[in-house]
Amino acid sequence: MASSWYGALLRCGGNKGQWLTETMATVEIHSDGEVEGLRGIDWFLLQRLFVFLRPYLVWLVAALLMAVLSAVIAPARPYLSKLAVDHAVGAQETQIFIWLVVAILAVVLVHALLQYGLTYLLQWVGQRALFAVRMQVYEHILRLALRFHDTTPVGRLVTRTTNDVEGLNEFFSSGLVMLVADVLLILCVVAFMVVTDWYLALLTLAVLPLLLIASLVFRVKVRKVYRHIRQQLARLNAFLSEHLSGITTVQLFHQQARQFQRFERLNQRYLQLQRRSVFYYAVFFPTVDVVWALAIVVILWYAAGALSVGSLSVGTLIAFMQYVEMFFRPVRDLTERYNVLQTALVSAERIFGILGLRHEIKDVPDAIPMPPLRSGLEFRNVSLSYDGLVPALHNVSFTVHRGEMVALVGATGAGKTSVVNALCRFYEFQEGDILVDGLSIRKLQQRSLRQRIVVVLQDDVLFSRTVLENIVFGQSGIAEEKVRDALRQLGMEAFIERLPQGLATVVGERGVNLSSGERQLIALCRAFVSGADVIILDEATAHVDSQTEHLLEKAIEALRREGRTCVVIAHRLATVQRADRLVVIHRGEVREVGSHAELMARNGIYARLYRLQYARPQAA
Repeated sequence: MASSWYGALLRCGGNKGQWLTETMATVEIHSDGEVEGLRGIDWFLLQRLFVFLRPYLVWLVAALLMAVLSAVIAPARPYLSKLAVDHAVGAQETQIFIWLVVAILAVVLVHALLQYGLTYLLQWVGQRALFAVRMQVYEHILRLALRFHDTTPVGRLVTRTTNDVEGLNEFFSSGLVMLVADVLLILCVVAFMVVTDWYLALLTLAVLPLLLIASLVFRVKVRKVYRHIRQQLARLNAFLSEHLSGITTVQLFHQQARQFQRFERLNQRYLQLQRRSVFYYAVFFPTVDVVWALAIVVILWYAAGALSVGSLSVGTLIAFMQYVEMFFRPVRDLTERYNVLQTALVSAERIFGILGLRHEIKDVPDAIPMPPLRSGLEFRNVSLSYDGLVPALHNVSFTVHRGEMVALVGATGAGKTSVVNALCRFYEFQEGDILVDGLSIRKLQQRSLRQRIVVVLQDDVLFSRTVLENIVFGQSGIAEEKVRDALRQLGMEAFIERLPQGLATVVGERGVNLSSGERQLIALCRAFVSGADVIILDEATAHVDSQTEHLLEKAIEALRREGRTCVVIAHRLATVQRADRLVVIHRGEVREVGSHAELMARNGIYARLYRLQYARPQAA
């Protein structure tokens, strides 16, 4: 069921790029998805939101019919009350009175059943539409390039996927159809009022201009404050995500009090905005009640004279008192609907702000899967800049033959990790090309490229799952025995056996239950099991002890015996001395290429780096 309606949603969104572009044409989108520029009720946004409801159009029509019937039936109760008082009670017609009472009860029962069916149906549709929005937002965030994720706080993305999506809940579940239902009810009540006594109806409605003025002022104020509330909530989430992730650093530098004060300022601003929205509602609702009371005063003032001369019946007066209550109740509800609409539009602005972002490196239409590596990799005059101004790589050229171990060395910030970013297409390089067996990586599907080229990061992320699940992450159909065989080949079987439950040990969020070295070993095993042709070790031995480093070196040797191609990035030059070739990168350029012995004999940049790292003070 879920797959069918979600598929229908995707099919009906065939022009997704077009309608997202149209939506975002009227706004300014910041790099983190913050949106400015939309004012008032944006009907284009409502149309875009309706895309998520389109698969349930039949059910929405059914709900709308229920709403119409409910709006038509509800005002009949006061009219029947008028008939009962004027034509049955006054004339003492018992049988007619009984039939009218039965009719009133029937109207109440039918109205209640319609309200039940309407509420259930709208909630059913709304929750499924909400599911579709959440899925599409999360899918889009997953597809955004690393350039976006490197510059966007995680808390803001969490806000988009949770709070902002939840902001559409009531809109999908009740807002749209119930808005129509309230308007229909008001129109039907006015129609019954006119039929019952047109003059008294005009007197009653004379107070409406006051209500309209109050509503217009309220609408402008609430829309503005709700946008600020959402933005401040995103800042709060971003702050919490950043500082809770770095709680060790906060405590290490005794910054608890200072960060608490910063959070207090953010929270205080959020409180002020919430209080402002509460103030607007606290003013508006009593205003509606005052106008409501004024309408009742007008009715009673007119009735005082009309009853005495017989131009107004008691039944009509009773009916109008009910009509006024029935008229102003949906007016108050409309305010709530408008609140829902404002929340939905503010959330939609921010959701479509994310969906409108195009920080995504796309495959060319005729991209092919990357075949198994046969000859090797070649960087050919590659240049890369992250901001379009300062080059991170400039005219980089070198080759990596199949089965080789090539080390990238250089000072911090030289551009070593930028080489990996370009090779894996995490960032798009602007000039030159990278060839795999003579074929440009731009002609290869990114999915297959990253299956054949795996990176073990300096601080690799493990998820809150078992060790086994982390090792086979992203790989389907890998048996546990294959994992154990890989562990034996890498010399890591004893390490896994030391864990409390072995492969079944749950590592906790980000692998918090393990040391840095243990996380690195599991990440290396994950790369080995993946069957990748090229394994890149990005500072994999930077934060490990000697024993773990020895295990890692044995594992790397096992990879080389397997015929895997290894690219190693390391500051600790002792780690890379056994590499077939070393590529020295300095200020984004390849300055030296050769073996350890050749580069030491050349007495260039590498030799200076080596002597600086391993120089020993001379005896006095």
